[in-house]
Amino acid sequence: MLAWLLPLLVTVTFYGLAGGIWKQCALSLGAMSLLFVAVKTVVNWGAWAALSRRGFGDAASRKFLGWALTGQFFNGLAWIGYFIALTYGPAAIVQTITAAYTALAALLALVFLRERVVAIQGLGIALVVSAGMFLGYTSMSGGANTGSLWIIASVSTMIFWAVAVTIFKHAYNQPEADDWRFFVLNWAGVGLTMLPYGLLTDHSMAAGKDLWLGLLIVTLYALGDLTLFAAIARGPASIVSPVSGLYPVPTLFYASLVLHEHISGLQMAAIGVVLVAIVMVVPAPDNPVMKLFRKGSAAAAGNVPTTLE
Repeated sequence: MLAWLLPLLVTVTFYGLAGGIWKQCALSLGAMSLLFVAVKTVVNWGAWAALSRRGFGDAASRKFLGWALTGQFFNGLAWIGYFIALTYGPAAIVQTITAAYTALAALLALVFLRERVVAIQGLGIALVVSAGMFLGYTSMSGGANTGSLWIIASVSTMIFWAVAVTIFKHAYNQPEADDWRFFVLNWAGVGLTMLPYGLLTDHSMAAGKDLWLGLLIVTLYALGDLTLFAAIARGPASIVSPVSGLYPVPTLFYASLVLHEHISGLQMAAIGVVLVAIVMVVPAPDNPVMKLFRKGSAAAAGNVPTTLE
């Protein structure tokens, strides 16, 4: 279990810290986008060169490569929205809204991939949507930094990431699917979206503290992707993927203790609902909450064994 749990904890921590540190960096969105593409080039191609070197020209892999690249294009669009949201919105709430992509992905998988969603998962999806709408409404009515721009960007990120994850699931059902070429295509998707965005917007690269902070932030995100891949490769994806959406937790602590962002009691409660609902989306056979509940029910009934289907 530690073989996938430890990398997953690294992913959640790195994503969460990067989202918090972002608010202390004054680099432009264009500059951050270009730094992200540069770091992805080193990390993703380095991982492929060190661990695979499998080519991209074999005919048997075309469906996998095509669907994976399509998903990575939406993933790149999601990162653009995410960067915009973090720049203009409160870090803890942006992280919470964007993390809800795991619940939306479960809903899309139900519709397009015909996966089965049990009642508790449906409840989790409904809670995520309701709490996300509440966070957006209360933040807007409370006089957020730049109107509704960051909220629109956060919701767009959630949608694009959910679409990307759904396409990724379909891609991995194709023949000759493998992880390391998928990671190179992750770099390609970022290059097709964030590279033009960075070049077409203000990408002034000031030296000094902000540059080093920018490099730290994008490196945390890139390494978080690698450890997330390691967790998925070693553990049950049905648990790893939803639980990876808990990255708002370290951001919440960072935003409160370091950035001194004000979060109302109702907003804190809504964030808690989202985090619990994300765990509820984990499929029933793997859901640790449901396992504990069933064990408790069995003990209360006189230690009658309970079978998980």
